Amino acid sequence: MNHPFRFPRTAQSLATLASNGVAMMAISVLFFSGSLLLIKLIHDSYGTSFWVITLPRFALGLIIVRFLFSDQESVVWKSLVTDRWMLLRGLIGGLGVPLYNLCIIELGAGRASILTSTYPIFAALIAPLFLPEPLKWRILALSAVAITGTALMSGLDSLGADSNPYDLLALAVAIMSGLVIVAIRKLHSTHNTATIFAAQCAFGLVICIPGAIRDFTPLPLTAVTLILLSALMVAVGQLAMTHAFKHLSAARGSSIQLLGPPLIATASFFMFDERLSMVELAGAGLILFSCYRIAKAK
Repeated sequence: MNHPFRFPRTAQSLATLASNGVAMMAISVLFFSGSLLLIKLIHDSYGTSFWVITLPRFALGLIIVRFLFSDQESVVWKSLVTDRWMLLRGLIGGLGVPLYNLCIIELGAGRASILTSTYPIFAALIAPLFLPEPLKWRILALSAVAITGTALMSGLDSLGADSNPYDLLALAVAIMSGLVIVAIRKLHSTHNTATIFAAQCAFGLVICIPGAIRDFTPLPLTAVTLILLSALMVAVGQLAMTHAFKHLSAARGSSIQLLGPPLIATASFFMFDERLSMVELAGAGLILFSCYRIAKAK
């Protein structure tokens, strides 16, 4: 009698899925987006501090590099403080994550994700200062388009006295992310992936601990479960994205990642009643278009 479930066939299907770069990148987008929406949900439901929400993500990341990487890819802990680029990657990356989560809480998941999606623009502008990558006029033109989109999203008077400081913080996070990308590209020629990933987790954990201790209050089991689920979803998304880049070019993979902000904005509309005006939607479109063209160009 043939059983309808065959383990070998299931294993073969999973192997086929893992070799499909587009599918793995799409999975990473879904898990990243779900994690960000959970952060907003946790804060709105339980008033949990962004420090408390963020800390388990870094702790889980350190567990991953300890147990899921081979001995050949083990972390070289000394380089976290002896290599200036590793130090930069750890400090800026570790600080950028909680600040991004703060923006999600204060601005809404959709708005924050769109504003911070400008990071490819800043990476392209910063890279020529440290990497052998020329700055092309096309990049400057697309940067101007993205700046216009940002002004529309933030309000044409966004630099005035009535500006929202969290809009500016989201742009600061995007600049930090662009610098982190440049640091990672520098480090890949001399360090393994586990060490580069561990730098963010180790420094991020140290950065988050004081704030988490200060803001900690007893949480119900449901809140704890959602926080751990958010951290796990980020880890799965990170691993899926890393694996996908084995089968996809950087341009194609980055382009697929840009599906995240509109997906998050749409989900935020239904989950949290977050709304963007027509002018803000036009600005969001300019931002995503510019980042998409730069991703394709790179």
